[in-house]
Amino acid sequence: MNPFYARLTEKKMKFIRTTIAVLMILTLSICPSGADEVFELKAMVQQLRTDYESKIQSLEAKIGQLEANQEQRVTDKVTQLREEIKQEIKDETLQVDYIGRHNAPIGDGGLLVKNPFGFGNVSLGGYFDMEYLDRENEDATFRQHRWIINIGAQLADRIRFNSEYEIEYGGTNAPAGDGEAKVEQAYGDYLINDMINLRAGAILSPFGRYNLYHDSDLQDLTDRPILARDVVPTTWTEAGYGFFGEFNPAVGSYEDLMINYEIYAVNGLDSGFSDTGTSGAKNSLKTDNNDDKAFVGRVAVSPFLGHEVAVNGYSGEYNGKGDTLTGIGFDILNTFGPLELVMEYVYFGVEETPTAISDLANYFQGAYAQLNYHFWPEFLSNTFLGRGFDRPTLTLVGRYDWAKIGDDSDAVGSGDNEEDRYTIGFNYRPLDTFVVKFEYQFNHTKNETLEAGDNNGFISSVALGF
Repeated sequence: MNPFYARLTEKKMKFIRTTIAVLMILTLSICPSGADEVFELKAMVQQLRTDYESKIQSLEAKIGQLEANQEQRVTDKVTQLREEIKQEIKDETLQVDYIGRHNAPIGDGGLLVKNPFGFGNVSLGGYFDMEYLDRENEDATFRQHRWIINIGAQLADRIRFNSEYEIEYGGTNAPAGDGEAKVEQAYGDYLINDMINLRAGAILSPFGRYNLYHDSDLQDLTDRPILARDVVPTTWTEAGYGFFGEFNPAVGSYEDLMINYEIYAVNGLDSGFSDTGTSGAKNSLKTDNNDDKAFVGRVAVSPFLGHEVAVNGYSGEYNGKGDTLTGIGFDILNTFGPLELVMEYVYFGVEETPTAISDLANYFQGAYAQLNYHFWPEFLSNTFLGRGFDRPTLTLVGRYDWAKIGDDSDAVGSGDNEEDRYTIGFNYRPLDTFVVKFEYQFNHTKNETLEAGDNNGFISSVALGF
């Protein structure tokens, strides 16, 4: 080998050995420092991960709380709106600003006269009706049947007065002399709370739905059911006092249930009934014919708005001999959109002294079922029938009536008296409290006549509440 190349190779080897030695020294001096930095980086990453996880958990908790708060606010708002709607419906239904007819399901009406001193506000209202009858075997006739005056007063938030004065056929001094003028209601209320309140005076007996809501402008047919004429002596008023109230029990999330009641101690019916009806048994508002007091009451349950089932009861002595007249009744209201179904059944049993000769009608019973269909064709809205009115309505009506009364062994006929009726009708309401009615009756009687006998006929009427 050339000495020059040998020296060059030796120098290269020396340089390589020196470079390797330097790199090893540098590596030994650098590795501990780099490891520390990696460890620190790992620690920082771990800390960041921990911090972010904590922040994420905190954010998730806040989001959950916000969602819960939002749900609670929505629930509270829904509850508030529900209560407001209930109150609006109650105010609309009960007409609390119009004390007269305060419990009638009517629309606007009546005059509220405010006291400038802030107490004793007085309301004035009422209704009237005019009828036309054309039955078989009878002369067709017009008759101005009823003019009713309602006066009420709100003496304080918890004290009120309500009254109803009726004038029929022009009153007792009308030319024919067959009219009447009388107090149908006149009572005071002392309000304690929703569940219990005191009432005293001439009270509309809470027996049967029709007796409570008998006003002509509330009804879709002119003639009252046979039941309300001859089984329940509508309008049935009694002197007495008692209690009334309502409950709104909540069952879990179900809050629509409403229960209301009325119960009164009264003078009660007397012995003036016969086998053609109970209308003659209405007692005096001045005195009773016996020392025993009668009780009359009603409990109504409404599971939903527009639906109601009620039980009615009555029991009291009627003759001063300890004999009692006992009644039970059921009534139902169901609404399904424009359809409305009303049904009622009543039975009265008459107790008689065993040693007495049986000359009394020993039972009274009756029923009716009425179906109403409310509608309004839009093409009539711009005609004289609809123009200027917010909610004009047309109604198709069908009703079946039936009543049966035990024989009282009088000289007229023999056997129990029974009458039934089919009625079809149509009416027009530009307002809730103004109605024009048209109807045709098919009547059938067994033995003595209760109402129309076997005479079919056409009836029309106008009724207006104010």
